[in-house]
Amino acid sequence: MTKTKASSKKKQNRGVDFKKIKRKLGRKLPPPKNATNTEIKSKAIVLPEQSVASEKKGLAVNKKGLTLKELLQQTSHHNAKVRKDALVGMKDLFLKHPEELKLHRYAIIEKLRERISDEDKIIRDTLFQLLKSIILPGCKEDYQGPLISLMMAYIFNAMTHLAIDVRVMAFKFFDLTVQHYPPTFSLYTEKILQNYEDILQKSQFYLQDKGKLKTVLTGLLHCLSLLPSDKGRGPLEKNVPSRGVLHAYEPDVSTESAGILTS
Repeated sequence: MTKTKASSKKKQNRGVDFKKIKRKLGRKLPPPKNATNTEIKSKAIVLPEQSVASEKKGLAVNKKGLTLKELLQQTSHHNAKVRKDALVGMKDLFLKHPEELKLHRYAIIEKLRERISDEDKIIRDTLFQLLKSIILPGCKEDYQGPLISLMMAYIFNAMTHLAIDVRVMAFKFFDLTVQHYPPTFSLYTEKILQNYEDILQKSQFYLQDKGKLKTVLTGLLHCLSLLPSDKGRGPLEKNVPSRGVLHAYEPDVSTESAGILTS
């Protein structure tokens, strides 16, 4: 008896390593003490209206909702279709909002002149029509001189382009500037006659194309008609460089061109 009481007393004094918890059925187990809380709390951020339409409110836009700044940026796009659409969009914008052309004429020319030497023929033709029908007629005569002076370096650069189509088109651009501002020719007489002589002398193979030859010669004759003449002497007889230009190409080309000019 004595031993039994002593052993039971030792068991009572000994600590319990793991206490077994009896849980009732149906109750949810509490999370462990080292559990990580993965709950994410967020709050909604309410911003005022910031739509594209609200940002352009009060600005002049074309029928596609594009501003002048956006259209000018698109004229330098790598895709030719985007560049063409930008030029067409500018025409629509200027027809709807003529004041945009008057307010930003210098910035417009400074950007569009880059397309004079564009590798795509459609882009060059579209630019030519835009200048001819909208931009140059829409600018007062007092402003045409400074505007055209911004274009001249790019026109002369195009006249020496490796592509013959770009070179021929450059003469059309120059002829257009002379039509709207005749003093242009007197300011650049020597340089323009030299360029006419170069293309007629060095590009005879390409000038067999009657259309290209007619483009060059039409502009040349228009320029020569602006030269002053003495009584009894025509402008071609008075101006020595012009005589050299007219006889710069071979007889077979000149004979062929004669029919073009008389037609």
